[in-house]
Amino acid sequence: MSLKSVEMQVALPRTQDAGKLQEQMQKNHQHFQESLAAVRLKQEELKRKKTNQMENTKNLTIKREERKKEQNNNEQVSKNKKRRNQVKHPYLGKKIDLNG
Repeated sequence: MSLKSVEMQVALPRTQDAGKLQEQMQKNHQHFQESLAAVRLKQEELKRKKTNQMENTKNLTIKREERKKEQNNNEQVSKNKKRRNQVKHPYLGKKIDLNG
């Protein structure tokens, strides 16, 4: 199956066109892969930030709860002190006898 000179004149430009198309397809594929990689990196970074934000939120809620507990404890302690000062002892009086 030999090619004639006329057939060669038609076949060579077509192979060059096919080569150009193949090169363009490879470039498109590379560009597509690069864009996918960039999107994946952005998604991973967002996931990291969300995780950090969630941890910060949990820490803040824990701190708030601890503050509330401390305030409640402080209020109870101060109420207990007031009660102790106001409670009358059953057999001790308020007056001191100095005559003796």
